[in-house]
Amino acid sequence: MTSSEPLTNFTALAFESRRADTTAKLLQRQGAHPISAPSMQEVPLENHTAVFTFAEQLFAGEVDILLCMTGVGTDMLVKTMKTKYDWEKIHEALSGIIVLSRGPKPAKVLRKLKIPIDIKVPEPNTWKELLEALDSNEQTADLGGKTVAIQEYGEPNEELNEELKKRGAKLLQTSIYRWALPDDLEPLKEGIRAILDGKADVVLFTSKTQVTHVMKVADTVASKEKLREALEHVFVASIGPVCSGGLRSHGIEPDFEPSRPKLAIFINEIAEELPKRMN
Repeated sequence: MTSSEPLTNFTALAFESRRADTTAKLLQRQGAHPISAPSMQEVPLENHTAVFTFAEQLFAGEVDILLCMTGVGTDMLVKTMKTKYDWEKIHEALSGIIVLSRGPKPAKVLRKLKIPIDIKVPEPNTWKELLEALDSNEQTADLGGKTVAIQEYGEPNEELNEELKKRGAKLLQTSIYRWALPDDLEPLKEGIRAILDGKADVVLFTSKTQVTHVMKVADTVASKEKLREALEHVFVASIGPVCSGGLRSHGIEPDFEPSRPKLAIFINEIAEELPKRMN
């Protein structure tokens, strides 16, 4: 191994989908042999009732706060609204309420659209930091009777929803898309087989939904139990607290979390940590 390529002779398996190519390139840059096993795809909801319900309440002045949870979802929310309403009307209405950005990706979309961001959630951008950001802002410290619209992604965050309800908020859940398994499951199955056969040294999980999908497909390859046992002999890397919570819910203890939940930092820090653990 060289200091410039610390993961030489290591095989790294990643379940990332949208950024699969980037993940593979970053791993190769560290000397690793990457195995890409995409585990998810975004499927837009055919029925946009939730979006149009949000829009009508927004225009009627009945929405107080919008929580923008993802960049893709925020972009799709606005694009869907634009199929039915004038952009000027949408922009004016969104600029007149409190808008929260859960992280840099929705913030980037909002800035491009010139929609003011009132609250930015600090890293690691989990629902807990989101609640702290709301609680510490004088405009949102008291949510009693306020309507909070949530641009949901994939599946509802029940823990966040319960905490908002406890604070007296009325929730308006606005689903844009859901997470589905890939149309072609073979790469994912091959990835699971690589773990079962002891061919992976490190496994990278970058979202909670990945964990759910991997465990679901594991039952069609072997079993959840066999995969869980195999992962005990692999360096399991999780990108952050939400992802780690998903792993623990399936009885898998992550070996590593990065200092910040960013893909490049994640892989760089794996490259620093893994050789130490293997010595």
